[in-house]
Amino acid sequence: MIARLLIIGWAALTMAPGLPAHAQDRTVPVRFQPGATAATVKGAIRGDRGINYTFETVAGQTLQLLFTPSNRSCYVNVYAPGSDEAVHIGSVAGNEFGQTATRAGTYRAQVYLMRNAARRNETCRHTLSIEITGTPGGSSAGMSDAMLRDRCRAEAAPMYGVAPRRIALASRIATSAEGGLQIDGTVDKGREGVKKLRCLFTRERGFDRVMAMTPDGR
Repeated sequence: MIARLLIIGWAALTMAPGLPAHAQDRTVPVRFQPGATAATVKGAIRGDRGINYTFETVAGQTLQLLFTPSNRSCYVNVYAPGSDEAVHIGSVAGNEFGQTATRAGTYRAQVYLMRNAARRNETCRHTLSIEITGTPGGSSAGMSDAMLRDRCRAEAAPMYGVAPRRIALASRIATSAEGGLQIDGTVDKGREGVKKLRCLFTRERGFDRVMAMTPDGR
């Protein structure tokens, strides 16, 4: 009887729709250009074939990771060097991860579809932005301008119901009225026209909100 209950429990667990699929993941190393602190990769997965993006860090730096998927059932988990337990679970904690004191070694960012979407053989196109800043054991310079723009697009896209590539942002990042930062831009909504928007960030470069600058921008 106990054995039968264990079998039933295991079967229910493996059939749960919220579990990620790991069956056929492939590994893609992320390459940083010489002298660069940030790298952005784009890819696509389908069904139970996920991707493990790997990148190297040294101890004591600051890591910022931003994930932008096309599928709401698509997430990223992050694993620290030498660990099989995720330090970030995307389906619970969202699409942004930060760590202020990295460990030395290889980090792994696993992109996957939840089991229900994988069984339907759905596709997820995605962008993964990774930034590693700060001297080993020291303080970080914070999120770069490039990652601020990536975050702005990632937050504004679902608000307007468009792909991030349809959002154009100003090259200049200005100081906001609240003393933080702001990025102005436009979103192309096709037949609905071009709408103005503004992304606001705190003084510490943390995301605050997206403002619709066109009266009917929503």
